[in-house]
Amino acid sequence: MIYNIVHQTTYRYSCEVFLEPQVLRLYPRANPNQKVLDFVLDISPQPAGISVGVDIWGNTFHQVWFSELHKTLTIKSTSIVQTMRKNPFDYYLPHHNRTIPITLDAIEKEALKGSLTRAHETGAVDHVRDMASRFNEESKGSVTMFLIHLNTWLFENIGRIERKEPGIYEPDMLLALGEGACRDITVLFIEVCREAGLPARFVSGYHEGDDRLIEGDLHAWAEVYLPGIGWRGYDPSYGLAVADRHIVLTAAPYAERTMPVTGNYRGPDANPMFDYSIRLWADVQ
Repeated sequence: MIYNIVHQTTYRYSCEVFLEPQVLRLYPRANPNQKVLDFVLDISPQPAGISVGVDIWGNTFHQVWFSELHKTLTIKSTSIVQTMRKNPFDYYLPHHNRTIPITLDAIEKEALKGSLTRAHETGAVDHVRDMASRFNEESKGSVTMFLIHLNTWLFENIGRIERKEPGIYEPDMLLALGEGACRDITVLFIEVCREAGLPARFVSGYHEGDDRLIEGDLHAWAEVYLPGIGWRGYDPSYGLAVADRHIVLTAAPYAERTMPVTGNYRGPDANPMFDYSIRLWADVQ
């Protein structure tokens, strides 16, 4: 599939402020699953400088900095991306890692520490631990079936809502409410995987979703590391194994390291406000 994405974010301040350096994670990830055919970044006001880098997890980012004072900041990225993985199960899992617990060598364990460590430990009643144990038992230890059962259960039992306020629900809160944003559901999926000893990380990007809609939103899902195979995507908000209808922007062990724009400003109480729009459509082949 070939997708066109136009992603624009505008910040407005009630008075002039000095913009600190901003980090933009808007360049789609290049890997065997997807190819960046074109990318254009438009920023207003014109930055005093811009640089491109790659973070420790292989994500491309732009750092931009400014001079003088400004009342607005608009960041627009235009991307054309080709996605290529049609079958999310096109792999052969080594026999010794088909069941939980999986075996990681010393180098993998060290490199995957962040993706193996739970972020939300709880007290005497640990619902995440209980879920990991239950799905492991239901799957008879099969790694593939564990992931499918967990993905399906979250899709069928946790309602997906649009939630504009910042932050992520802790797993216990999400389970108590029974509904949350895609980022909340993704974090619960990740926590259960990590409890079972499966390395998992947070992914931010775009999803084609309902093909009748052009206006979209950022989407979140998870990737799980399978030894001998690599990272594979699972989207518990839709109950899908990720194929060619998801476009990855960034992937990291920590959700806060995948935000599309991060940065501060200096000045008086400026009452900042922002709005954004995302348009995504597929080229007709």
